[in-house]
Amino acid sequence: MVAAVAVAALALFGVYELLFGRLFPFSPVVAGFSRQEYESFIVYHHGQPESSQLSYLSDVVAIEEDYHGMPFRSEPEIFLCRDDREYHRLTGGRARFIAINGRLFVSKRAQDDARQGRIDLRTYLTHEMSHCLLQQHMSILRSLKVPRWLLEGTAMDCAGQVGVGIYPDRSRVYDAVARGVFCEPADFGTVLDGEKGTALSCPIENRTAFFYSEFGCLVEFLRSSHGAQRYQAFLKDLVESRTLNVEKSFEEAYGTTLGDEIARFKNETQRR
Repeated sequence: MVAAVAVAALALFGVYELLFGRLFPFSPVVAGFSRQEYESFIVYHHGQPESSQLSYLSDVVAIEEDYHGMPFRSEPEIFLCRDDREYHRLTGGRARFIAINGRLFVSKRAQDDARQGRIDLRTYLTHEMSHCLLQQHMSILRSLKVPRWLLEGTAMDCAGQVGVGIYPDRSRVYDAVARGVFCEPADFGTVLDGEKGTALSCPIENRTAFFYSEFGCLVEFLRSSHGAQRYQAFLKDLVESRTLNVEKSFEEAYGTTLGDEIARFKNETQRR
């Protein structure tokens, strides 16, 4: 009897977490939100004015697919949370935006900041939908193991976010790298293992913003030096290969090592 009650309680807890808790990003059922369908994406909301002003995201979906060289596997879903308490309950996070399992969650703080002109909502949504697209092509575990420099650099370049808001522009990044201020991509870690080495010792204010711009510049450098199709081939091999090996996928696509290209990027800053 006790065992049966325990199993029932555990099952009810699991259902609650799927519908209203931390497992919500993985739930096949969406409860508690109004649904608004667009041509190529879906917005879930609580009647927020932003939900009726997001039609431009159809263009963003096309931009994402063209940039990455791969389609969304399902329509992107964007959740405009009622308040930050709901946002934290569903995602466990406190950043303005969080992409989980191919779904994008937008905090009330982000909505307020956009409404008051402190951030450009389209730019941030473009950044986050890059994460959503790649997540749709990977398992949850694999997406957690992808190096953050690659995820954030790709999203920054796709959104044209280098030099926007708090993120240093290209000239500031190049000047800093030329002075030896540089976060080695491998040191930026993954979601699972965190930062180390130069990511912790880099002598610069607002390090995370600088790192995002640095990696955005690095991705831009790779795409401009070798062409967008080469970078797309790299991403495709990375998400489709049996083992997640960034260096191997890079060599398959570029015919050279990632380390060599990083060194070439540093030399480019010196020449400028």
